[in-house]
Amino acid sequence: MKAAALLLGLVAAAAQAQSPRMQPASVPVCFTEFPPYVGADLPDGGSLAALARRAFAAGGLTMQIVKAPWARAYALAKNGECLLMTMWRNEERDALFRYSLPVARMQLGFFVRADRNAPLSEHASIAFQRSSYLPPELSDGRYQLNPVVDMHPALQMLAMGRVEAVFSERASFEFLLATQAPLPTGIRWKGPALEVKATYMAIAKGHPRADAWLALLNQEIRQSVRN
Repeated sequence: MKAAALLLGLVAAAAQAQSPRMQPASVPVCFTEFPPYVGADLPDGGSLAALARRAFAAGGLTMQIVKAPWARAYALAKNGECLLMTMWRNEERDALFRYSLPVARMQLGFFVRADRNAPLSEHASIAFQRSSYLPPELSDGRYQLNPVVDMHPALQMLAMGRVEAVFSERASFEFLLATQAPLPTGIRWKGPALEVKATYMAIAKGHPRADAWLALLNQEIRQSVRN
């Protein structure tokens, strides 16, 4: 009888350890529109969403998708309410977040109208996504910066000549261009890149599940990402 009672106690303890309170069955992930990497309408939610889903599945977890624009997603992640799918590091963010291993290397730079061959003018007007990382060349005051909610209005502003350039990650803006109806004028990448930036998944420092979730992500990244 004592042995049976002890066995029942161990089973109950194990069940409690697996309860939602002790070990969440899902991971809240802030899901921004950043194709081809992340996107609600992409197969598997995009390449990085698929990677995260595989990583958490290996730990018996699912993803709870929290759809939000970038600025809102950043605020939620900073408050520890979700894991953020893509982030470029800087000093301010390093004080707030812990990171996975790099998941991609992205080219950051300018897109201009195809009919423009001259260098950008002094104090050129540049559109960029609000709360996005800005390299030093865009932070020293030489340009007039126009923050936008996402890249769709930035593209229209560029096509209409309201700004001289758009600052963006190259693959994501080229994906946007490929999905648009023909524009009055062509848009092209103005190389070379201002910066090639490693990209990470991020979670707020002090989050109680940070160690476990990052370990799962890093295991999958080592298996599937070539850096």
